[in-house]
Amino acid sequence: MRLSVIVPVYNVEPYIRRCLDSLINQTYRNLEIILVDDGSTDRSGLICDEYALMDKRVQVIHKVNGGLVSARQEGIQHATGEYATNVDSDDWIETDAYEFVVKQLETYYPDMFVLGYKKEYAEFTEEYRQLLEDGLYTYTQFWKAFNYCVETTDFFCQPIDMSLCNKVVKTELLKKHQLSCNRAIGKNEDDAVVFPCLMDADSVYVDSNCYYHYCVRRDSLLWKSHEEDYKLFLQLSKGLLAAYVDSRKKNEINKQFLVYKLYYHLMLDIPEKLITDQRCIMFPQIRAESNIIIYGKGAFASRLVNRLNKLKFCHIVANVDKLDIGQIKEISQEKYDYVVIAILNCSIVEKAIDSIMDVGAPKAKILRIEKENMKSIFLPEEVRAMLDVL
Repeated sequence: MRLSVIVPVYNVEPYIRRCLDSLINQTYRNLEIILVDDGSTDRSGLICDEYALMDKRVQVIHKVNGGLVSARQEGIQHATGEYATNVDSDDWIETDAYEFVVKQLETYYPDMFVLGYKKEYAEFTEEYRQLLEDGLYTYTQFWKAFNYCVETTDFFCQPIDMSLCNKVVKTELLKKHQLSCNRAIGKNEDDAVVFPCLMDADSVYVDSNCYYHYCVRRDSLLWKSHEEDYKLFLQLSKGLLAAYVDSRKKNEINKQFLVYKLYYHLMLDIPEKLITDQRCIMFPQIRAESNIIIYGKGAFASRLVNRLNKLKFCHIVANVDKLDIGQIKEISQEKYDYVVIAILNCSIVEKAIDSIMDVGAPKAKILRIEKENMKSIFLPEEVRAMLDVL
């Protein structure tokens, strides 16, 4: 079986060799490695050409800069393998990853194969496994398990994450939804493709192995605020809801998941839409006079801290994560009203609660995002209008 590997490349000179070495040194050899240089202005494109000379499985496409969606679209159009997968050029995969994947593909032949992944921070590594049990799911089995997980798990639960790079998809299915993806999305491009693929797939195989390594870079778009963020959010919302409406089996999915997912992207990208000088929808217990400790230093926590400070909504006593959580011990309980968990992954939140209690914070003072506060009535008017037509 030939596996097509698509790698969009843009100004990643410090990382690209690590990525490409992990691909050409795979124990599974029947790969088609498609590098799409999206108008890089550093030496990334030259490095791609160097690897093409070194390994005949590597082909390089040089194009004018058009963004991640356009680069992936260019790549999938050249894919000839039965299955295709994506690798971001600052990430890498373990040497035996594709040998394992192809063995499962040849056994079960699913429309989509889903793995876990590892987030590589500068200071530590975290594993992200899927919440669904390992195994092959038909469409009906998949959404039954998916809905049950959403209904019985705290916010925010994605039983299958929406990252594209830890998925292997039948090429024709991926091509259909990658090519129809709106190039103007500009952010959360993975969600805009993976969700439609899931809605369209007749079978999904889930595996808990974590072969993919995602490099967390604080200079990425996810960590930054831009004037266009809300416009991009509306583009993404429109695409997600259109995928639901267009699906021939849309009645299988719990619509409430769509509401939670829209909130998730609002919190991650435009938290200012959910925090005014009068109210914080995510944490309604917080008041203007509250003293809080924020637990978490990821993209969501960073944006939340900036918004609260800008509004002077409350007083942030400290901002900690698992590396410096011991600071909470040194703060008298009278000095803070709440410890706010600014993390969106429900699996990590559970572990965080235990860790925070271990350093002396009472459970009554620990706040997490609760599903009952995620009501469609609090979404922006434009998004509510989209939901009303479902």
